[in-house]
Order: sequence, then C-alpha cells, then structure tokens
Amino acid sequence: MLARIPYVALATLNTTNGTARNGTALTTEFAAPGTIAVVCTADVKTSSVLATFKLQVSVDGTTFVDLSGGTSSPITFATASGTGSTVTTTKVLSFDIAAHAFVQCRVVATLSGATTNIDDTTAATMYYVPFGKLS
Repeated sequence: MLARIPYVALATLNTTNGTARNGTALTTEFAAPGTIAVVCTADVKTSSVLATFKLQVSVDGTTFVDLSGGTSSPITFATASGTGSTVTTTKVLSFDIAAHAFVQCRVVATLSGATTNIDDTTAATMYYVPFGKLS
C-alpha cells in the first residue's frame, strides 16, 4: 500500500483580522514530485469574516513568495463568510510539480473582514507521498 504522510502545517487557531498565519514549511525533497496536497479548513462564525488560503515556495527556506499558476488545481481560495452560525469550508490545494524547483513550500491562512472572534479558526494539513515511493 502506498504511504501518504500527513504533515500538520497549521494547527487550528484564531487570528486577528488581516494577520497572516504562515504554515510550517515542508522540505520538498521529502516528497515525490507532484504529490504535495494541502487540506485547508476554516470554521468562520462571525458575519463578514472570511478565510483566505494560499501556497508559497522558497529557494532558501527564509524568503517565501506566493505561488501562481499551476495546472492541477487553484493555488488560492477564499471561503464563504460567517453567518452568526459557524460555516465550515474544507478544500484541497495542491502544489504543482514545479514546486520541486524550490527548497521548501508552505500554506498561509488569513482571516479578514470584520473583527474576528475565538470561534473563527483556520487549519491546514499537508499530505504527500514520500520521495522514491511511487512506482
């Protein structure tokens, strides 16, 4: 059976309006090219608050830049806003094979809109197939 490794990039947390949460970076050499996917989840309760997720890459592990383009799926998305009741949105973003031209990759989540409260949270888990394990 093919192993798929989960990697918690962003634990479930709340942030203030407009504050980007940079996920823990994954070194791309651990993953087979084209196998890095990120399950992004937002629970938003506050009206007029939404969560935005995006993918970034780095050539040196220090400076990260937004990834754009990609052929397999969108590399950014925004959730629906809260309604006073919690609205949960879960989507998968995937790194294109070109991400392996970089040393590290990560996901970034931002809550924006109205002032957030403790019930507005974001989380992300990366999944990948280890390098050398695809036949």
